[in-house]
Amino acid sequence: MNQMHTYEAVWACRCALSEAEVTDTANLDARLLVQAATGFDSTALITKRNHILSEEEGKRLHAFLEKRLQSVPMAYILGHREFYNLDFKVDPRVLIPRSDTETLVEAVLSRKIPIGNMLDICTGSGCIGITLSNALHCPVTLSDLSSDALAVAEENAQRLCKETYRVMQSDLFSQINEKFDLIVANPPYLTEKWIEETDKQVKKEPRMALQGFDEDGLSLIRRLIQESVFHLKGPGLLFLECDWRQIEAVKTLLLANGFNNVYSEKDLAGKERVVYGERPCTSR
Repeated sequence: MNQMHTYEAVWACRCALSEAEVTDTANLDARLLVQAATGFDSTALITKRNHILSEEEGKRLHAFLEKRLQSVPMAYILGHREFYNLDFKVDPRVLIPRSDTETLVEAVLSRKIPIGNMLDICTGSGCIGITLSNALHCPVTLSDLSSDALAVAEENAQRLCKETYRVMQSDLFSQINEKFDLIVANPPYLTEKWIEETDKQVKKEPRMALQGFDEDGLSLIRRLIQESVFHLKGPGLLFLECDWRQIEAVKTLLLANGFNNVYSEKDLAGKERVVYGERPCTSR
């Protein structure tokens, strides 16, 4: 794609993406791909529309476009994704941060209570824990079973976290001994059937971060709720993301394990997305 002007490169990418029907945002994707290949920002993409792509820029753009045509998510191609006004590094080792998950952050912050320490379990890129740690001005433990995911979380924490943090590899609470004021989690919760119903882009994300196992997808959430009782101070708060089809089941699990003040919050699409509850002082 060298020997093209910038505007021609955008047009060529847009046409290729539209024809392949791999995205509903072909124009935006095309502009972002050209920006990534040239290093231009959105303003320069306009002011330097007659810039002729160098050989190296053309090669980069071709490689980026080929990946997108294979349904590789834009966030993996660009290497980052914005979450709650912070720019997180992402790659195929971690789930891509989503705007729906910002609902969990908002739900925590709406409580407006002091938090001494917190745990972000199944942390992935670290987006939830790092964002909340900065907002609440408290230390955070970022935990995940995947060492690959933790490597990404470590990079993000080094760059973005303003408070004390630590990164721990753990199968849920297996390596965690202390108690926390707040535990947050976006654990794997999709059923195998739901994963198969997702589009090709989602299937490019790590299945380990998607599939919750058991027929209802709640295998890990059951364990997490049961074990979190012993890792929350009294009172302590547990916030979970799950699918809207699982909300009532997760509420029941929280109540059955001694939590009270159990509530849920809707995401931007108006679907129930986050469930939370409080471990009272009199709990186990």
